[in-house]
Amino acid sequence: MPEARVIFGERVRRGAIRMVMLLMLGPWWAFGVGNAGTRPAALPFTSQTPTADMGTSVVTPSPTEGSPSQPFAPTTTPTATPTPAVDFRLVSWRLWPKDLNGGCEQGMHNIFIVTLDANAQPLSNIVVGDTYNNVEEVTGRPGKEPGKVDIPLYANTMEIIVKRDAVTGQPYSSEASPPCASFITTIPDEQLVQAGYFANELEAQWNREHYGYICGGHFSWEVVFQRTW
Repeated sequence: MPEARVIFGERVRRGAIRMVMLLMLGPWWAFGVGNAGTRPAALPFTSQTPTADMGTSVVTPSPTEGSPSQPFAPTTTPTATPTPAVDFRLVSWRLWPKDLNGGCEQGMHNIFIVTLDANAQPLSNIVVGDTYNNVEEVTGRPGKEPGKVDIPLYANTMEIIVKRDAVTGQPYSSEASPPCASFITTIPDEQLVQAGYFANELEAQWNREHYGYICGGHFSWEVVFQRTW
C-alpha cells in the first residue's frame, strides 16, 4: 500500500505541474505524457488575418491657431460709362431781368439762346429753334457772339430746342425749354419776381388777375444748352 500511495502522489504532482504550465504558457503548448522529466513539445503557431476595416481615413486639417485669415478679394465689375440720353441738355431757363431788358412797355421781346460744349465753352454753328419748326437760327453766326443768337418773340410763346449742326447737318437730340411767353398770364410767379417785375409772388398774382397784359408783351428770355459729350 505504501507503494501505491507513492505512485498516486506522483501522478497528482505531475497533473499539478501540467496545469501550471498551461496557465503560464497558454494554448500554444502541450505536455507529453511520460516521465516527469519530459520537456513540453511546441505546437505550430497559426496566424490570424485581421478583420479590422483597412479603409483609408480622411483627416481634415485644422486651421493653424493665430494664422491670419485670407479672404477672397472681391471681383470688381467695370462700370460702363452711361450713354447720355440727349446730345444737348438744358442748363438754364430764366426770364430776362427787367433792367437789362430795357424796362417794361419799351423793353425788348427776344429769346436769347446760348449753346456750350461739354466744357462749358461757347459752341457755334448750332441750329436752334422752336418745337413747332416755325423759326430757326444759328448760334455764333456773323454779327453774333460765339455760341449765341436770339429769336424775336412777338406776342407769342415758344419752347426752344437744339436741332442740328449747321455745317455737317448732323441732327441732334435735345431737351426742350419750358415755355418762353410774352404775357404774364402764363409766366410763373417766381420768374417774374427774380427778374424784378414784382416784389413778391402775391404782387405777381394780383397783377396777373387784374392786369394780365402788363408790359404789353415786352418780355425776354434766356435759354442755355450744353452738349453732353
